Amino acid sequence: MIECTENFIYYKKRKKKSFKRFFSLFLIFAIIFSIYLYYNKVICKQIFNICADYSYSVSAEAVNTAVLLSLDNSVEYSDLVIVEKNGSGDIVFMSTNSLKVNKINRNIASSTSILIKNKISNGVNVPFFAFTGISFLSGYGSNVKVKVVNNVSVVCNFSSTFTSVGINQTLHSIYVDVISKINLSVPFNNKQIECKTSVLIGETVLIGKVPDIYLNEGLFN
Repeated sequence: MIECTENFIYYKKRKKKSFKRFFSLFLIFAIIFSIYLYYNKVICKQIFNICADYSYSVSAEAVNTAVLLSLDNSVEYSDLVIVEKNGSGDIVFMSTNSLKVNKINRNIASSTSILIKNKISNGVNVPFFAFTGISFLSGYGSNVKVKVVNNVSVVCNFSSTFTSVGINQTLHSIYVDVISKINLSVPFNNKQIECKTSVLIGETVLIGKVPDIYLNEGLFN
């Protein structure tokens, strides 16, 4: 009788010890998994947003700098657009200087890509407390360099708008539209952001009636 009781007590202690061990392992796993989720869903997202905001500002700055470098104040409206009029002074034909436009496009796209890479390829400064995932602390602490850029691609195109400013007077504005695609990669978050920037590079007031085909469809479309 005593022997059975001792076996029962031993079995009960062993079962209790096994349950404690299982509970401890489960608790450790739950803590690790919770930390992983918090890091992945909160911290990584916050770091990515900081890097994305910085990339947007860098892209806009790079486009403006690239436009200034490519045009160098030497390109005029007449260098980009050819206008022909009839004897009455009405516009009968408009065309673009394709060689000049394509050259400017290539120069701006190339310069923008180089400027963006030079600016952020070495990493983005992220405040230390941003790694806590707490929003109101994300701007504080010493900067930590985070490498985020995998690739940068830039596409450049011209566009224009026609705006009536009087009788037979039309303001023709020419823009360069630059789309920068930047692949950002932080732990557990790899995403491509697209930065669109338009810069006015020339405009003139056209005197004379402008054909509807240009007013409706534009000139660079």
